[in-house]
Amino acid sequence: MTRKSAVLLFAILLALPGRVFAQGGGAGIMGWLRDSMSMEIGSVTIDGTGYSKVVLAPEVRMGRLKMGLYFPVIYQDDLFSPSTWYAPGGNNEWDFGGSKWNSDVPAALLDLTSDLILKIRYIEYGQQLEDKFFVKVGNLKGLTIGHGLIMRDYRNDTEFPAIRRTGVNLGYDFGPAGFEALVNDLPVPDLYGARFYVRPIKGFKLAVGLSGVVDTNPTAELPAEWAAASGNVMFMGSGLDLDLPIIPSNAVFGIRAFADAAVTVPYVKDSFTSWNVGTPTVEAGLRTDLLWDGSLHNWGAATGFTGNVLFIDWRLEYRYFTGIFRPSFFDSTYDRMRAGYVNDYVGYLDGSTAISTAPAVMGVYGEAAFNLFKEKLVLAAGYMWPWSLDPGFDPLVDADDEFHARLIVKNGLIPVVNVSGAITYDKRRLVGSITDGSFKFFDADSVFGGEIVMPVPGSPNLLLAALFQTVPARDGDGNVIYTASGVPEIQPSITIETRFSF
Repeated sequence: MTRKSAVLLFAILLALPGRVFAQGGGAGIMGWLRDSMSMEIGSVTIDGTGYSKVVLAPEVRMGRLKMGLYFPVIYQDDLFSPSTWYAPGGNNEWDFGGSKWNSDVPAALLDLTSDLILKIRYIEYGQQLEDKFFVKVGNLKGLTIGHGLIMRDYRNDTEFPAIRRTGVNLGYDFGPAGFEALVNDLPVPDLYGARFYVRPIKGFKLAVGLSGVVDTNPTAELPAEWAAASGNVMFMGSGLDLDLPIIPSNAVFGIRAFADAAVTVPYVKDSFTSWNVGTPTVEAGLRTDLLWDGSLHNWGAATGFTGNVLFIDWRLEYRYFTGIFRPSFFDSTYDRMRAGYVNDYVGYLDGSTAISTAPAVMGVYGEAAFNLFKEKLVLAAGYMWPWSLDPGFDPLVDADDEFHARLIVKNGLIPVVNVSGAITYDKRRLVGSITDGSFKFFDADSVFGGEIVMPVPGSPNLLLAALFQTVPARDGDGNVIYTASGVPEIQPSITIETRFSF
């Protein structure tokens, strides 16, 4: 048996729950295969190149622990020719350090670890803000720090499977104190977040928290005309929050109150020449001048309630923010927009635009999710419309509003055809783009994706799946293609695949 085969067999054995062996013989294994193992056969386009794919995707559920593994072979011409297999980021994920064991054991161990990590689609246990311990690992959606004023619903899987990341989000509540922490990608992290909190009054559930999120490399993919900022800018967000569970969440009713305040400030590693008119210099250092120039700027606050009533989860909050602070700055669209955010900040960093000229904005954000028919149908939507503080409280159509929508249909809801699937759509500047005539359903301000799955008639073990999402367009070298205004070009990605269940 080769090293690759041994590692793959070991990983699959780890995925087998104890009940498989407890049942004994082939019955336990076949039962587990029917319930938890799927195989995908189809095609996928990555960076403009077409590939075929064969994927084994076992899933395991043991109590509150959920785990999904991902064993892909993505190839061009010949399934049995590893030289044609797709290598994420140039890494042969099926090498397991094989080319280094004889010459560089530490490098081989690092490569082995990285390749094993890539086989984790997800691991989840517990719920944030609800359970004493929670952990999420893998290609993740909904990464949030605290109540989300700095980071809410960030996702590291917007270009899966072309770019596969293994993020980690975990936390532990010790009672008097606790913490949350996350990174966006274990092998190559550049986005870090943490929250530490204490309950200062014994026997009282009020928690006081301190949060921070840092993107160490928002300039990873910049248009050529902004290259002077490459490697020189970091984004840092920090905040304080109060959290008070009024009624613990349960199947009937729950409510939690919160209040947050935060700032966003860039750090410039080395001074560089701006691309704005007059080519001014962007000075190095932690640029607290964007926070204070005689008065406070670039900060935001939010307060409100979250909770549930029977099958409805809801959220209602008031927001106020100044300067170019954005609530939920690190959100589902962040990876696509962070290069544009660098450009937004450079005008203030080089003195071309005074931070005091940026408007103060307020708004109300509301969100509701309906779990119907024993959670076989999930409908969710949220919206925040910003308003001016000037007399009259006129809506600010040119400011960042937020729109979020999600639809999930599970197996068994639709009779006869038994179609299932999910659709997600998140967008900033919805009203502004409609007002100025620039609205596009698919653009860099939005994230759209989902899948539709239906059984193949007469073949009970076969499913036909259509996966769709929007991704940034890339050239032949894998570089993001930008429009003249400096935002990524967006293109649809559609994959048709056959799924086999045992």
